[in-house]
Amino acid sequence: MRILFVDDERRVLVGIERMLFGMGRDWEILLAGSGDEALAELERGPVDVVVSDMRMPGMDGAELLRRVQQRWPATLRMLLSGHTETGAAMRALNVAQQFLSKPCEPEALVATIESAVALRNLLADPAIGETVGRLRRLPAAPHVFAKLNLALLDPNCDARQIGAILAEDPAMTAKVLHMANSAFFPGGGRAVTDLKTAVTRIGSTMIRNLVLAAEVFAQDVGRSDVAALQKQALLTSVLAARIASGLSDTDQAGIAGLLANVGRLLPQPEGEAAERFGHAEMGAYLLGVWGLPMDIVEAVAYHENPLRLPPREFGLVGVVHVAARLATEAEPDPAYLQRCSVADRMPGWQRKAESLREDAA
Repeated sequence: MRILFVDDERRVLVGIERMLFGMGRDWEILLAGSGDEALAELERGPVDVVVSDMRMPGMDGAELLRRVQQRWPATLRMLLSGHTETGAAMRALNVAQQFLSKPCEPEALVATIESAVALRNLLADPAIGETVGRLRRLPAAPHVFAKLNLALLDPNCDARQIGAILAEDPAMTAKVLHMANSAFFPGGGRAVTDLKTAVTRIGSTMIRNLVLAAEVFAQDVGRSDVAALQKQALLTSVLAARIASGLSDTDQAGIAGLLANVGRLLPQPEGEAAERFGHAEMGAYLLGVWGLPMDIVEAVAYHENPLRLPPREFGLVGVVHVAARLATEAEPDPAYLQRCSVADRMPGWQRKAESLREDAA
């Protein structure tokens, strides 16, 4: 694997090289002291990952990654940025697929690179990387979702603080209040009109998923069925969380179910590439470069054809497969259910799905 590090400070590059050598990774490390040097290196041969500093004289990191996106869209693009460079880094939102804080702990740097490349190996067809890499609008990770996740890590965070974050986005506020007053969350007939009460009624996990759905499915992607896809995604999310109870992580199941069909928002491959992969793989690749956990990425990648995976216990992949099928009133793969010894649970799962569809009608 070839990784190109770009920084105008030579001592930083030397430190990175020594650090990675000491960790024993089988990587070919390339070093460049400027954006121009980096582009010259890319001209000499393919590079798997570019990790660039943001602040450099002449061509900064954002401009370098923009050029990499245009010329080598399958190359993974990562940006190192300090806290004082937030404004400058905003220019890189549509070109950097991962943001790393500077200084970056060695373990965090290595883990980020390895996770991204593991996904590349999982979804090895280069046409996927090229298709997703050329997109300008969708790959930027949802920002309100990230902000909400950080808030939820604070044990002192309460419904009022979560409501304040949601209030920054009027469209998000409307979506959360609408859901709080829906049949999904019965509340004794009393209408909910404020965000604090809505957060309390729905719960932080579902709030987080609603925010993610609102951000992802609000993209201007030129599709006429985005509203229908969002409704289906929310149903799949709730159903996946209920199926996962006692079998898998319910939070992860809810997010994986929500994003199972996010690939339908992306331009679909054509010609021979269309025969090798579809929207599930496209969506999984996108989530991978967003930095979502590999368990979720894998569930999205294989939820349509879970038999492509080696035999294993019924876990997150199976939960999302069943939820996504039942959300559209389709039948889960009977051979897969038999292989996982869960076919006898289908009647109960079908009843859950029917009840949720009636509530959502």
